Amino acid sequence: MRNLKISILALTGLLSLPAAYASSIQGVMWSVPASTADNVPTLGHVPGTGATELGTFTASEIKFSGDSNYSLGGFLNSFGAASNIVFMNGATANSSLTDVLFEFTGSASFTNGQTFNVLHDDGVNLYVSSNLVLGQPNTTSPITTPFTYTGSSGVFDFDFIYANGPPTQADFQTTLVTSGTITSSNAPEPSSLLLWGVGLLALAVVTIRRRQLQVN
Repeated sequence: MRNLKISILALTGLLSLPAAYASSIQGVMWSVPASTADNVPTLGHVPGTGATELGTFTASEIKFSGDSNYSLGGFLNSFGAASNIVFMNGATANSSLTDVLFEFTGSASFTNGQTFNVLHDDGVNLYVSSNLVLGQPNTTSPITTPFTYTGSSGVFDFDFIYANGPPTQADFQTTLVTSGTITSSNAPEPSSLLLWGVGLLALAVVTIRRRQLQVN
């Protein structure tokens, strides 16, 4: 019975593990000249000359769209990813998205050979550990661009620079996973953990009963 109790305790601990964790992403936004919005600056040159800071925010993921509500607030709150939004220099949630530069910084898990998708309108430059992994700096209609990470595997800092130039649409979404997040690609879902744990417990009970029958 002692082995059975140990198995039950182990299963209880397993099922109490949280399914996922998420690191926050730090965001900054600026009003920039059209020339900057039409050609996203490189790392170290953000936000560029003539920029005015519009605000800061944190985000749980990079998933934003201003297609249906073309404003700063509409973009940031489009999928509920942003929080702690602070507007500056006269900007409000109703301010236009035209010629606005965004910078997203944080950390994420990267695996050599892993492919990510980025939906963007307009330009975007994506850096991992200060190395450019995706450079699409110019204006474009909404387009999904894939890129394959070829660096070392591990958790590294990222810096994603995105700009929306001409009016009417604004999209920036990526399958990038924030650091610490457990995804279906690298860990079982909670339901799978439950089934696996129940099976493990059942096996332990059967094994103990067989041993007891052999002793008797």
